[in-house]
Amino acid sequence: MKPFKRTVEKVLAWIANIILIVITGFLAYGSFFKVSVLKDNQEFLNLFKEELAKNPNGVNLSAEQLLDYTIQGLKMYSVLLIVLVVVALLASFLMKKRILSGILFLLLAIVVAVGTVGVLIPVYLLYFIVAIMLFVRKENPAEYQETVNYL
Repeated sequence: MKPFKRTVEKVLAWIANIILIVITGFLAYGSFFKVSVLKDNQEFLNLFKEELAKNPNGVNLSAEQLLDYTIQGLKMYSVLLIVLVVVALLASFLMKKRILSGILFLLLAIVVAVGTVGVLIPVYLLYFIVAIMLFVRKENPAEYQETVNYL
C-alpha cells in the first residue's frame, strides 16, 4: 500500500505562503525603510497639509502627528504579517501532524481574513481550504497482513 501523501494540501499552502511572504516583504520594506522618504519630502508634507486644511473638522491632529501615527500603524501591521508568515511556515512544515496543522491553518485563515479586511482573499481562502482538507482527509489505517511461511 502506498504511503499517504498530502501533495494537494502542500501545494495550496505554499501558494498562499508565497503570496503572503511577497506582500509582507513589500509592506515591511516600505514601512521600515522607505517611510523616511515621505517624512523628509517637503513637497509631500505641504500637499498633505493643504488636504488636511480643506476639511478642518475632520482631524484634530497636525499633519506631522497624523503622518507619524500612520507610519506606526504600518509598522505594527507589518509585524503582525511577519508573525503570520512564521506561523504559516510552521503549519506548512508540520503537515504530517494533520490536526495541529489544520488548527494552525484555520487560525491563520481567520486572522488573515479579519486582519486584512478581506484584501488577501486568495490567501485566507487557500488556508481555509487546506485546513478543511487536513481535517477531512484521514490516513488509511494500516492493514495488518499476516504472512504465512510454508516450509
